[in-house]
Amino acid sequence: MNFQLINVELHSDELKKFDPAEQGHSEYRYTGIAIEDGGKYYYWAKGVSLEINDCEYANIKLNPKLYYFSTALKLHHRISRTLEAATSTELVRR
Repeated sequence: MNFQLINVELHSDELKKFDPAEQGHSEYRYTGIAIEDGGKYYYWAKGVSLEINDCEYANIKLNPKLYYFSTALKLHHRISRTLEAATSTELVRR
């Protein structure tokens, strides 16, 4: 099993001025983990685990910046949708 910590953040310094990190929280700056286990690939961030393909695994390790068409942004949106679905499901159960 191989894993690598990934520091995800916005690509441009210009975009970072819109980042609410100075308020103690940023949805655009976080640590993820790229995992390879027996020929399968996974990405974990924000409490969500995704199965990914080998190209996504290589790309997120090489370039963890969030910008249009990046693998990091694609995975960021998959994680956000998963979290939103889990929240919606939880609300329905109540």
